[in-house]
Amino acid sequence: MIGDVERKADRESATSGALGGLVGTSLGTLTVVGVAIARDWTPVIHSMTVTSAPAIGLATGLYPAWRASRITPVEALRR
Repeated sequence: MIGDVERKADRESATSGALGGLVGTSLGTLTVVGVAIARDWTPVIHSMTVTSAPAIGLATGLYPAWRASRITPVEALRR
């Protein structure tokens, strides 16, 4: 049961990281392209901006997931 809580929290962290990264990358891409068009530049966007978002979300969610998996659900609701 402890592993289930940790896996669920890890999935949530990776998913929210991916969605946040997608939104942030989309806005950043639009900004880069807009400025590049306005300045007559060639826009350059690195592929790591898209692939790193889920990894960053997962990494930032590991510690809270680990802590949540170590306490009972009743205790987690009290906190």
